[in-house]
Amino acid sequence: MFVMGHVGCTLGIVVIIAMMVPELRDRIDLRFVLAGALLPDIIDKPIGNIIFASSIGYGRLFGHTLLFVSVLAAIGFFLHGKNQDNTICLSFATFLHLIEDRMWGIPEVLFYPMYGFDLPSRTVTYEHWYDYFATMAVNSYTPSLSYVFVSEIAGICVIVVLCIAFAGNLRKDRKPRPHA
Repeated sequence: MFVMGHVGCTLGIVVIIAMMVPELRDRIDLRFVLAGALLPDIIDKPIGNIIFASSIGYGRLFGHTLLFVSVLAAIGFFLHGKNQDNTICLSFATFLHLIEDRMWGIPEVLFYPMYGFDLPSRTVTYEHWYDYFATMAVNSYTPSLSYVFVSEIAGICVIVVLCIAFAGNLRKDRKPRPHA
């Protein structure tokens, strides 16, 4: 998945859960959901694919592990008040990121360090650091029936639907002006 796939799919899942469990609506902070939806990639992609591209060359490192999600959840459970809800939103969205990336197919990363302390690596060299992002964007938006392309389109569709619903709610909440 790429950015829109993670953001859209995670938001869609959280909104559906909030609709099914109304008690959660006031406790969900979408800013933390958005941050959690991208957090593993924000941490791992620059480290593995840019900073250590010549030695690691892999963008699924520590942020893509259950250990990372567990640490976030533990922090959330030990906090009290509003910050607890925010951290739990962050850890839940991060967990959804792992599901969306189908991390069960890479158990040595998902269950790190249970399979040992070595993470997968690939040596990929790009001429410039931004070539990685250009390559990913082209691969993500080239029409095909690939998982990445379909998830990006699904994420974009979810975002559009949520924006339309949000705009409709804004209109309903706005009071009509009295005519002069």
